[in-house]
Amino acid sequence: MSNKKVLVMTVGGSPEPLIYSINEIKPDLVYFIHTKESFKSIDLIIHETKGYKYVRKELKFHESLDEAYKVSKEVLRNLHDRGFDNITIDFTGGTKPMVTGLILASTGDKYTNSFEYIYVGSKEESDLKSRNKCGVGTVKNGFESIKIQYDPYKTYALLEFKRGKNFFNHYQFEAALKNFENAKLKLSDSNLKKQAEYYINLVKFYQCWDIFNNKIKYYNKTTKRYEKSKLPVYLENEIINNCPINLLKHDFEDVNGFINQLENNLKFLKLKILTDAKDSMFYYLPDLLNNACRKIEGGFYDDAVARLYRVIELIAQIRLNDFGLIDLNRFQTSKIFHINRNNFNKKTGDDVKYLVESFGINDYKNNKDSFKVHKSQAYNILEKLDDNLSNQSIKDRQLNIAVNKRNNSILAHGLNPMNKDDAVDLYKKVLNNSKLFYPDIEKYMKLAEFPKFR
Repeated sequence: MSNKKVLVMTVGGSPEPLIYSINEIKPDLVYFIHTKESFKSIDLIIHETKGYKYVRKELKFHESLDEAYKVSKEVLRNLHDRGFDNITIDFTGGTKPMVTGLILASTGDKYTNSFEYIYVGSKEESDLKSRNKCGVGTVKNGFESIKIQYDPYKTYALLEFKRGKNFFNHYQFEAALKNFENAKLKLSDSNLKKQAEYYINLVKFYQCWDIFNNKIKYYNKTTKRYEKSKLPVYLENEIINNCPINLLKHDFEDVNGFINQLENNLKFLKLKILTDAKDSMFYYLPDLLNNACRKIEGGFYDDAVARLYRVIELIAQIRLNDFGLIDLNRFQTSKIFHINRNNFNKKTGDDVKYLVESFGINDYKNNKDSFKVHKSQAYNILEKLDDNLSNQSIKDRQLNIAVNKRNNSILAHGLNPMNKDDAVDLYKKVLNNSKLFYPDIEKYMKLAEFPKFR
């Protein structure tokens, strides 16, 4: 990139402040954005600032904000393409639409860091002596002063905050995290830094939850080392108790509603993570359904369908536990579903034992203390146990058709990608099927919903 200085300026009917600006900045290139009416001003400016290179770009309509924006954008892109990265923007001259168009074209853009902003004002505290028209006109010769201006997008990290919130709302947590971290690095205001840090913690928490981790790694400022905390404990101590409510009013449609949803999330996670093994199984169902819904919303249809298939399987595993067959010790320590052989022998008849024997499961044949069955086998066992709800699920033709599409998908056994319609269709069918087993499941799905920014 070039280190040459470029001065971009809008030109109106008063050339004197612009002459002063050029002579003070001493750029290698001056880029005028002007109208036909202000062309004569440029001739005078060039005459009074000899020795510089000049480029002109004409606007047809000096009162058109739209044209001013488009022309300014074209100018700035042209300079960027030519390798100029030391650009000062002077918005002293020109009409209000011309000035506004140039500012809009430059602020918040990916090239923002290349721009500096100036305005030629008065060096006097009072404008009565230094400006024409009783202190409200242009600055008089000899009274000019360069006023450095600051891009609010950069000063307040507006772009990073905006992008971070948008990514969070669309469950793109890694991108959200990067933007909030960049915002924190840019900011000097202590309150905004605190807000950015809070959002970083918020994103990390929901990112961890979204990938089904029950613990989060974080830096403990008290012990000055990295530690792991269970999600509900971290949510309560680091997110809810440290919530800077006054700083969040502009980012959430309803701050109280945001806090309320955090409290709902806390209730849910305590049920899912802090209760005993037998009771905690159920809460993975609403969590999986919500996760599938987020994947559909984000366009990850194969991922969504994989989660929905897991819901169908998990229902069968929970039903087996209702019959007292799941090895709770293994579930508690490893979070896996194995059938406890002793329980199985005590609580099932010969017909169920013959059925399981026909599955050819190695751990069962080798008399292991526990053994694992897959989804279809689990439902077959439940059918033998006369579980009416499971029988209804097995006989649900539409559900089976939808599941078969998943079986042919690229994340299952085939090479076919899932589309939105198929994913949504399976979601609806799995949700309805889940409500057969657990009529109040949507209540817990509501508790487990992720909050969103305004």
